[in-house]
Amino acid sequence: MPITIPGAERSLTGPDNAVPAFMFDMLSAWGFRAITLAFRTGVLAALAEEELTAEQVAGKTGLDPRGTAFLLDCLDCVGYVRATGDRYVVTDTTRELLPMISVGIPYFEKIVFTDWANLEGRLRGELTLPFGPDQPRTPRWLAKEWRVFQDGMVALTNMNVDEILERVPVPDPSGHLLDLGGGYGLYSIALCRRYPQLRATVFEIPEMRRLAERAIAENGMTDRIDFRAGDFFTDDLGSTSMALLFNVIHSKSAAQNRELVARTAAALRPGGSLVLLDQFPAPELGPIGRSFGAMMALSMFNSVGQQTYPLDEVRDWLTDAGLVEVEFQPVRSAPGNGLFLARKPGR
Repeated sequence: MPITIPGAERSLTGPDNAVPAFMFDMLSAWGFRAITLAFRTGVLAALAEEELTAEQVAGKTGLDPRGTAFLLDCLDCVGYVRATGDRYVVTDTTRELLPMISVGIPYFEKIVFTDWANLEGRLRGELTLPFGPDQPRTPRWLAKEWRVFQDGMVALTNMNVDEILERVPVPDPSGHLLDLGGGYGLYSIALCRRYPQLRATVFEIPEMRRLAERAIAENGMTDRIDFRAGDFFTDDLGSTSMALLFNVIHSKSAAQNRELVARTAAALRPGGSLVLLDQFPAPELGPIGRSFGAMMALSMFNSVGQQTYPLDEVRDWLTDAGLVEVEFQPVRSAPGNGLFLARKPGR
C-alpha cells in the first residue's frame, strides 16, 4: 500500500516508525479488502482498458454507482488507481499486477478473511481439524477448495518464476526433473522451456490430473512432461537428476518433512540436486519477509494444523538425508519465500 507518511502524521508511528501503529494496521486491512474486491468484481480490469468515471465503471461491472465512487476513491488513496478530475485509470504497477495475480484473488481472500474467521476457535481449542497432525489429508477433504488453492499457487508462481529460473541450478540439462506436489506443473513447464532437452514428471494427488495435464498440453509440453498420480510418502519415487519440493513442507509435520526429504534424496542420482522453496519466519529475509513467514505459520496452524519452519531445522533435514553444499537464498520477488539448494554427493 504505497502511502508516504508526511511529517504531521509520523507521530502515529513514533520515532523511526519503531512502535506499533494500530490505526495504520487497520487501514491496511481495509485497503486489502478493497483491493481484492476491486480485482474480483472487474473494477481494475475495466480501468486497465480505458479511463472511466465511477458511473461508467459501475455500468460495466454491475455495481452500485455511489458505492463504486467510494471504492475508487479508496483505491486512489492506496495507489492502485489514479484519479484525474472525475475519471479514473489504473496505475502502471496495477496494470502489471493484473495478469499475474487476478487468478489467485479468491485464494488470497480465503486465507485472510474466510479461514481466519475460525482462528480464535482454533487457538482456544474449540475447533478441531478432521485429521491428526501426522495424518495425510484426504483428497476428498482437500477437493472442496482445491481449485481455489491451486489458482493461488498460480498467482504466486507468476510473481517469482523469473527469479526462480535464474537461481535454480540444473545439474543435467538433458536429464529428468521430479516435481513433487507440483500442482499445475508451472515450474516444470518453465524449466523445460528454458532447457529444451530436460524432461519432467509432475507428481501430485489424482484430483490434480485433469488440471495439470491441461496446463501441460496448453504449453505444448506433452512430449516432455508427464503427470504421475500418487502418494510421495508410500510410492516409489523412481530415479531423477533433479527434484523440486515447492510449497510443500508448510503443509506437513516436521516428522513428515524429514521423511519426505530423505525419500527425495534417495531418489536423486549421484550429483543430482534438490531444490526446496517455501515460506520461512526468518530474520535473514528482512522484516517484511519474516513477517510473511510468521503470518503464514499462524495461517497454516489455523487451516491444516501445520506451520512454517526455522531455517536451521530445514537445513538439518537436508544434511541428515546425506545432501551436501546446502545453501539458502532469499527470493526477493516473493517476500517471505526462500530457496534451499542441496546436492547429492557423487559424480
